[in-house]
Amino acid sequence: MRGTILQPWNYYSPREDESGLKLWKRLKRDAALIKQQGFTAVWLPPTCISMGGENSVGYSISHWSDFNNTKYGNEQELKEACAALKDAGVQVYHDTVHNHLMGGELESGVWCLHVSNADKNKPAHAWATWHQRDMYTSFPKLGVDHHHFDCIHEGQWYVLSGKKFDLAPNQDALMGCDLDFDSIELVEKLKEHGRKNLAKIHTDGYRYDAVKHIRPKGTLGFHKAMEEEAQKGLFGLGEYSDDNICTLENYINQTEGKLSVYDFPLQRKLVHASMKGLGFDMGAVLNDTLVQRRPCKAVTFVGSHDDQPAMHDGEPRGHYVGDWFKSQAYAIILLREQGYPCVSNVDMIKDESLILKMMKLRNNCTYGERMDRFDHYSTIGWSYAGGYHYDNSMAVVLTRGGAGYKWLKTGKPNTKYRDFMDKVNEDIWTNNDGWGCFKCVDESTSVWVEESKYLSMQ
Repeated sequence: MRGTILQPWNYYSPREDESGLKLWKRLKRDAALIKQQGFTAVWLPPTCISMGGENSVGYSISHWSDFNNTKYGNEQELKEACAALKDAGVQVYHDTVHNHLMGGELESGVWCLHVSNADKNKPAHAWATWHQRDMYTSFPKLGVDHHHFDCIHEGQWYVLSGKKFDLAPNQDALMGCDLDFDSIELVEKLKEHGRKNLAKIHTDGYRYDAVKHIRPKGTLGFHKAMEEEAQKGLFGLGEYSDDNICTLENYINQTEGKLSVYDFPLQRKLVHASMKGLGFDMGAVLNDTLVQRRPCKAVTFVGSHDDQPAMHDGEPRGHYVGDWFKSQAYAIILLREQGYPCVSNVDMIKDESLILKMMKLRNNCTYGERMDRFDHYSTIGWSYAGGYHYDNSMAVVLTRGGAGYKWLKTGKPNTKYRDFMDKVNEDIWTNNDGWGCFKCVDESTSVWVEESKYLSMQ
């Protein structure tokens, strides 16, 4: 089966569902269903306690090994959820925050330089003045204090005395008390807590948050240490928020190919393609994307908690794909064999029927020789001839403009095809050579499968 990740939560997910269950209990209940739907992995939100406690999404992290009093449940419920997913045959990826800590238990008076938010190379004033800040920069339960940070954010940025940035100043710090990866003691403490967590809770991999702001060797060193402790390979995914393909490829190289990264170049293209009134060349949608250049390291996505429309009375966030373009966007990430797609909880809520149809197609019809026709400004298509054990041919046609068509080869002569998306209400036959003229309606996606497969996959 084609691997596919499910993100079963979003930024504004309610703490409890209609039946009063928090996320960990919901995942335990739904583990078998998630597998049945065709998903092979689940990306969990940060599982540790954070500064906002039960009201926090989890990224304002306060502890690396305390799993109680979170928005999603307690430690025992987390263990049971991960065990249920494992038993169902679904991998579990833990969201791991190593960029910062927030909400320390003790104040520390530290000397630091107030620097400009716009350029952290420069003092905030014309002169370099050192300020003493009373900050919650001690985390005694972790054995961490201000010595393990290089800068602090409290509305403004303050660089601690004697410290330097791990990366370029405007790239390094993101929020809270920024961890100092020049501190060997800090690096070893991260590994220590990682090993402790591995012993307690089932883990198949990690989604590393905000790696753009962390020295690559710091994340790589932790990942290698966890693989050594687990005595197996672990999946690693870095959230490097940048749409420059060369920057992402450089990060993959710096982490020795151990980590995959999100395909931000592709996601931003899908966003632009969904903006009506703007010119966008669908024939170039895959150009200079990670899935095109490094498909084995590309995690493709349409949206995430950082890029989602308003949900559950929350505000819109980031860059999100317009609703009218969801079928086209998901066809591009789910109905091709390249890349490792991740499906958003928001889209599972709003477009569950669409996604589950495409999951069936992904797991049954994306095999064998592929033919691409990315040769038109609005309408593109591709086909599969089917493969060993998956002898199910398929033709995909999608457009961001008016109704279109593509001549595509399925390798099945004189065969009747039907649109699995039920957008075009007619049958299409291939000719003696296995070619067919496959259609789609305005601003839509049609996926053509053999009539026998259309009936069996319903």
